[in-house]
Amino acid sequence: MRERIVAPLRSRAFRWVWGGEGLSMLGDCAFDVAFIWLVLQVTGSPVALAGAMLAQAIPRAVLMLLGGAITDRFSPRTVMLVSHLTRGAAVGALGLVAAIGDVAVWQLLLLAAVMGAAEAFFWPASGSILPSLVAARDLPRANALVGLAEQVARLAGPVLGGLAVAGAGPALVFLLNAVTFFVAAATLRAAPRAPRDPAEAATSVTAIRDEIVSGFRYAGRSWEIRVVLLLISAATLSYSGLFAVGLPALAGTFPQGALALGLLLSAWGLGQLLGTVGAGITGLPARWGILIIGVTLCEGAAFAGLGFLPNPWAAAALLVVLGIGVAYSTDVALPTFVQTRTPGELLGRVNSILNAPRVVLEPLSLALMGVVVAIDVRWGFAMAAVPMLAVGLTLLASRNARQLRMPTAAAGGTGPAASSVPVESET
Repeated sequence: MRERIVAPLRSRAFRWVWGGEGLSMLGDCAFDVAFIWLVLQVTGSPVALAGAMLAQAIPRAVLMLLGGAITDRFSPRTVMLVSHLTRGAAVGALGLVAAIGDVAVWQLLLLAAVMGAAEAFFWPASGSILPSLVAARDLPRANALVGLAEQVARLAGPVLGGLAVAGAGPALVFLLNAVTFFVAAATLRAAPRAPRDPAEAATSVTAIRDEIVSGFRYAGRSWEIRVVLLLISAATLSYSGLFAVGLPALAGTFPQGALALGLLLSAWGLGQLLGTVGAGITGLPARWGILIIGVTLCEGAAFAGLGFLPNPWAAAALLVVLGIGVAYSTDVALPTFVQTRTPGELLGRVNSILNAPRVVLEPLSLALMGVVVAIDVRWGFAMAAVPMLAVGLTLLASRNARQLRMPTAAAGGTGPAASSVPVESET
């Protein structure tokens, strides 16, 4: 069992990149707390905080497709390296300003914009690099280990960030986060360099535009990518509003109040952690279509009932079970499916297209949930169930969707990887 979990760690490239990215995620989660606190400290206004979040979200949304095209042209390794260095420099500079003097509002907005622009390139690249680090048969467990690092960062990062802000102020958190970016950039040097076609060396607006268009054409022709887009769109509509607005509103209906909210969020985190570890132990089934359809329908049914449960303990128990299934199917199985089904030279663009629904539909989900829970909290959860149930039933009725399978190598066999990027030999 232990051999199964640690199989990806036999790759030196994966070990270094996974360690560096895990440290960077921990720094990011701590940074979020410090940044929010500093914005409120400087401006004293929640409206200014919303403006800072918007300053980060707009460039991320506008540049996401460009980020995917640049990733495919220059390799995920290169794009992630530049993104880490850019964010490290920006966060470090603001940390120095915060340590030696007063921080101006425009400096906070500028940092948010730089972070958002860098993330537009980093997200497609980070979702595309794993096939170059491990063999195809190890991709499910590699994704599970990445998910494990993310869950640990989400659990520990905010606590560490809050303690550091309380003890030494936000400047320390900024400077430490800058260090994690530079460390992650250094560990990326262990990743193999992708071969470059000299014919692609020249970069022009027309060439980049054509590559973005070709990515859309591939996604439009691929039945499998369309299914993934449908799933991500439904999940964004359901989850964004449910967790940001619905769960706090539900917690407010219980006598325990804030304690109930903490219990619900912790239960979800525990479930995701257990699901990620479980996927690392068991691997993934070959019948990906049946797995994802079953979990999607369970998600919809769980959302519909969550708002009607009598106490936070019952809701927490349901969230633990749901978190296990979602981590197994969506956090591990879905990226593995995309990585193994998409040609390596298109993976960055495909990942940028798959991230588009998250950027576009999240504000809609938040707005709709806010309106509905103001009328009745229970109906807000029922509304969140609709996209998942609709997509789940649609895919259940499709023979093609039910027959979607994980490639043999990713499901534990010995078939070839879909990516054309060479895999570093294990050490």
